[in-house]
Amino acid sequence: MINGNPVDWALRVCESIAFSLHCCIGLSEPWTGIMKHVTEGSLVCNDFFFPLAGVFLGIIAYLNFSTSNAVVIGVQCYIAAFHTGAVFTHLRVGHHPAAAAAPGIFIVIAFAVLAIRDNFVLALLETLASVAVGVALGFVLVKPKERSVPLLSPEEGDTE
Repeated sequence: MINGNPVDWALRVCESIAFSLHCCIGLSEPWTGIMKHVTEGSLVCNDFFFPLAGVFLGIIAYLNFSTSNAVVIGVQCYIAAFHTGAVFTHLRVGHHPAAAAAPGIFIVIAFAVLAIRDNFVLALLETLASVAVGVALGFVLVKPKERSVPLLSPEEGDTE
């Protein structure tokens, strides 16, 4: 069922597999609590957030294979915004910066799909707009982790 560029198809398969897995994680959140554990309770959302997000991720995984170019482009923008939010969440709750690399690669993949389907400049603008939406939602939905020690504190023995 590859209609067009096989690289585009392979990248969308990778995205949809990841979204399908996260769909299952979101739907099972009320019983497992894994996402609340991973986000360390930093999301200011009610208990319906993760199951609803799981349903939406499943729909996105399905729509990623639409025959409509406009739908696939919209899905790619959503993927970039969603994963920007994941990067933001990892950094905001104080996880190691390397933890942000996993969702970060999906922003690059979404850009690649957009660049294959549109021109480079338009793909860049679509990705940047999606990243801005992801960061804005991150500021609204993720509260920073309170630290007993500042993240960037001077080393012991350093004097000014």
